[in-house]
Amino acid sequence: MIYPDDDCMMVDDPAVLSATSPPSVLALHGLGGGRFELSPLIEALEQAGCRVSSPVLPGHEVTGPVMPASNWEDWVKAVEDAFDELALFGRPVVVVGFSTGGTLALLLATRRPVARLLLLAPFLAIRYVGLIPFRPASYLGPISAILPNLPRRSPPARDRQARRLLDQVVRFRTFSLKATVSALELIERVKPLVPAIETPTLILQGKLDTVVDPAGADWLFEHLGSPEKKLLWFAKSDHLLALDHERSLVVALGRDFALG
Repeated sequence: MIYPDDDCMMVDDPAVLSATSPPSVLALHGLGGGRFELSPLIEALEQAGCRVSSPVLPGHEVTGPVMPASNWEDWVKAVEDAFDELALFGRPVVVVGFSTGGTLALLLATRRPVARLLLLAPFLAIRYVGLIPFRPASYLGPISAILPNLPRRSPPARDRQARRLLDQVVRFRTFSLKATVSALELIERVKPLVPAIETPTLILQGKLDTVVDPAGADWLFEHLGSPEKKLLWFAKSDHLLALDHERSLVVALGRDFALG
């Protein structure tokens, strides 16, 4: 739960707040991840005066090594609850979403008054899935019933020092196929809604992403209904944009966009 500090009141009337007050920020991590995936950006936003909530998605609370199964309906409920708590403070709420957190952020924008969307490597398709002429859920679902967990590969970052640090903080040594199938179901639920999303949006995508298909960022930019949208590419970055070679630029651009 988030509670106001002693010197802060919960207000229903935004006019009580200064026009220059920084927004509240809801930061959503990716599938099998955690706050660490966005930690440099979260720290920058906190230093700028933002109240940041970074909830742990259901199924991610344990410390591992086996990643539990979880589903998108529970993730959405947790995200909506976290948004509603932040909204009680009366400030606009900016939503930052990384990977599957980006997919959740898009859905949230259809259900809540999100002020801005900052999406890092949003998960709209698995990388290289186009090489297989079937919907991923159609074959991953049956496989998950037999093989629920797969060994987790090395962290998707090109920066060697970042990979070494990530090896120390990544909690799960396996990846839940059932949770992956649920994330794919979430994508199918979200994509038809994208043209109706009019929230100002910044999309950040690494050219070297080995987890999500970078073409998903192009698709999202093309179909997003917002009149205020931008897609920026990072030539030296893999999936973990906020921790990879171009992290300083990613953090600076993300912070400035969130602050408006």
